[in-house]
Amino acid sequence: MDRTIFISSDHIVDPWLEAIAQQLQAQGHRILRGPAQRPPAITEFESADWPRFFGATDLIVMTSRSKVPREILAAAPRLRGVVFPSIGTESLDLAAATELGIIVAYGPTPENFLSIAEATVMLMTVLFYGLPKTEAVLRENQTRPKVLHAQLMLGKTIGLIGMGRIARAVVERLAGWRMRVLAFDPHVAQAQAPPGVVMTDLQPLLRQSDLVSLHATLSSGTRHLIGRAELALMKPSAYLINTARGGLVDDAALVDALRARKIAGAALDVFQQEPLPRDHPYRGLKNVILTPHMVGHTREIFEAIPPTALENIARIFRGEPPLYPRNPEALSKWCERLARLDAGPAAIG
Repeated sequence: MDRTIFISSDHIVDPWLEAIAQQLQAQGHRILRGPAQRPPAITEFESADWPRFFGATDLIVMTSRSKVPREILAAAPRLRGVVFPSIGTESLDLAAATELGIIVAYGPTPENFLSIAEATVMLMTVLFYGLPKTEAVLRENQTRPKVLHAQLMLGKTIGLIGMGRIARAVVERLAGWRMRVLAFDPHVAQAQAPPGVVMTDLQPLLRQSDLVSLHATLSSGTRHLIGRAELALMKPSAYLINTARGGLVDDAALVDALRARKIAGAALDVFQQEPLPRDHPYRGLKNVILTPHMVGHTREIFEAIPPTALENIARIFRGEPPLYPRNPEALSKWCERLARLDAGPAAIG
């Protein structure tokens, strides 16, 4: 049976969204495309467009650069599911989707979390070894320094905030480096931690770590998880890495900490506003490595996007749980919703 599918726009993954759209259209589905996403703005759909975009839509393909509030979900009476091609789902009201019995699928493929894990370890080595400074010696014909800045990672303490797939893959890649690994995640008990990882609270992790790496999801409870008070707990010699979500860090607080050398440096791939404004204070700091939300974007990640999304979509239309459900607790309500939809308009009403 052909279905109506709405596919949003996203300036980063539009080529892969278009590939998804073409394959779904070839299968006989009706495709609706959303307005072009214009960075740095997050797309917000005008209520006047809701009937056209969502009124008869069976499934939505969305990214984290388009907002999906409860009102849009409620305005889509035929909706069977929402599919995010990549990991981020924070732009959707997940609690509302669960309450309404709408299953949400996303794309935490092995290629995705392994690429970010590899990139995180790369940034760790770049920070400890001061690669930008070493490169500048040659590139700028500087005199070789009498005091070396590079440090062994051997014996250092790494603090991981969040213990999901990416953090666990980081732990696997650090095995054999003879480093101490601390982790903070209120949802993970010590018995559930990887071997060798010591679960602890946030404050002792910040105090003891030589490098802190963020791997938490963004929510109202984790926004600005790292602010002035948290940065003040870190060692002056410590580094911060954020490859997760920009909103986890208070930008103004981090800028001040880097300027005052309250911490040694940082590597940032994500920001509260993306793309990072040309006049942002980060750009004027020499002790921060900046990458445009692509440090872990490998070819393999993007090659996995269309087949993963298409498999999630196919399973939802077959009435099967998606390959990667974001809200598995909604499955029972989702089955009830599908039964009402399949019973016809009278049951929906």
